[in-house]
Amino acid sequence: MRLFLVSALVLAVFGGGISAADENEDPYLWLEDVEGERALAWVEERSATDTAVLEAVPVYSEIHQKLLEIYNSSDRIPSVSIRGSWLYNFWRDADHVRGIWRRTFLEEYLKENPSWETVLDVDALAEAEDENWVWKGSSCLPPEYRHCMITLSRGGSDAAVEREFDTVARAFVEDGFVLPEAKTQADWKDADTLWVGTDFGEGTLTTSGYPRFAKQWKRATSLDEAVTVFEGSVDDVASVAQSDHTPEGRYDLVQRTPEFYRGTSYLILDGRLVKLDFPEDADFSGFFKDRMLLNLRTDWEAGGTTYAGGALLAIDLDEFLAGGRDFDVLFNPSERISLGGVGTTANTLLFSTLDNVRGRLYRLTPGDEGWAEEEIELPGLGAVGIGSTGDVDDSFFFSYTDFLTPSSLYYVPDGGDPKLVKNSPSWFDTEGMTVEQYEAASADGVMIPYFVVKPKGFTADGSNPTMLYAYGGFEQSMLPSYLSSIGPSWVSRGGVYVLANIRGGGEFGPS
Repeated sequence: MRLFLVSALVLAVFGGGISAADENEDPYLWLEDVEGERALAWVEERSATDTAVLEAVPVYSEIHQKLLEIYNSSDRIPSVSIRGSWLYNFWRDADHVRGIWRRTFLEEYLKENPSWETVLDVDALAEAEDENWVWKGSSCLPPEYRHCMITLSRGGSDAAVEREFDTVARAFVEDGFVLPEAKTQADWKDADTLWVGTDFGEGTLTTSGYPRFAKQWKRATSLDEAVTVFEGSVDDVASVAQSDHTPEGRYDLVQRTPEFYRGTSYLILDGRLVKLDFPEDADFSGFFKDRMLLNLRTDWEAGGTTYAGGALLAIDLDEFLAGGRDFDVLFNPSERISLGGVGTTANTLLFSTLDNVRGRLYRLTPGDEGWAEEEIELPGLGAVGIGSTGDVDDSFFFSYTDFLTPSSLYYVPDGGDPKLVKNSPSWFDTEGMTVEQYEAASADGVMIPYFVVKPKGFTADGSNPTMLYAYGGFEQSMLPSYLSSIGPSWVSRGGVYVLANIRGGGEFGPS
């Protein structure tokens, strides 16, 4: 919150930056010890100084109260996962600090104030077991979604406990699968079998602290009896086994990740590992209609054809395993258009793109004559996210937002058109505000786009207080999103907000 307050109030001009005694010495290196007494004391001292300055400004209290109202609001969209006939949601509020896992039916969810059935109350569980449980998620076995592995961590740590849960009985399974606290990966193969990667003892983790062994664990046996299906290197990031459950069948896989952006995938066929021969830096996107999906990061020459980095490809799995490399190109990138998300329903494939950092959404349907493409109309040129998708029909959810439009949730019924079903609250008056996109030339001539959000009554005379935000790294794209905090605290008060899409963010693809 302090970041927004400082930006909104423009209270001070900070100078006297950090300087080192020489280029090889960093006198502030001790701040890297984030839990150290000296570092914590330094933070407390600076925080106290900043707080005093902030609180002395006349509009501090007004902005502070407004931001508190926004951050503490329970008026938000309950996002859902489609699991069979149920829609599941995990919800936290003032009455459920740790949260409740709950569900409802589609018809009920589409109402303004739906009724929910509680599946698991984490607050009640923590009290009953005298544990500081933090919900980390659930993994359920399709298509019934009755058998689930619930992940709970103590105090929110990376290491977690996994326990089998029955969604029909709404209770943990007596003598069911339980994995002790560790950085664990578990996935359902079938109702009586888990793929497991965890801390099996000395030497079973990578130097990154993640599983190095992928094992198959049968019900009613001890974890020590789990059978190894793959052993990775101690220097890898991780190795895991998992199953992709599709309407056409189940695909069992092992994925070895030696580096963050590099991996190798194997298909488990008749008890043997078959390497899927595609580039290690490609993103394996699962299976659809017995086809394998790939998202390339770099150019790839295969079967006499060069496929562009950033492309989305599909090929019949049997054909691929037989040596065929004639891929269907579902999406081809261009200089300013890149692939966003990918999702599948029972019969259609969905993908989003960034077109000069503006979202678009497409639906593909395979047929005898190739793939039929349809663009799904969006309410504006903001950011779109593919939400939960149906696996027995072609229904799905997607979200939309832009700088001046609160996050909205749309439902697309089986083969139908989008319907607005949920809206986040609007926190400021946008009348008279405008958003423009410009470009600036970098030193090497590459044009860098940026968005400018202008307040009501804006005049381009060089006198407008302006906040510029930019981040480029780890392919984390900076997309238009609702200015729930910056809008009321900055733009509504006459400030200009600028979001720059500098390199490193991946807005124009992996290259």
